[in-house]
Amino acid sequence: MEDTEPQLFARGREAENAAKGIAERLAAAGDQVELHLSLRNGQLAGRFVCLPPISDDDSPLLVGGSLLARASLKRSADVPA
Repeated sequence: MEDTEPQLFARGREAENAAKGIAERLAAAGDQVELHLSLRNGQLAGRFVCLPPISDDDSPLLVGGSLLARASLKRSADVPA
């Protein structure tokens, strides 16, 4: 869906949950979905891929995560104890 308008949310968690819900619905319909979540300043905050179910008994598979969490972990690992 290249022609969708950006949406703004008060909290990052709200944006992430809304995006994941849309991705899961699209994947359940048979589409492979790639999400890119950005902060208001344009910095990439997270990236997810949602794959359609393989069989009727499966649900969509969502993989990926927050890039900010990884950056935070790296910074804390760089700090001497």
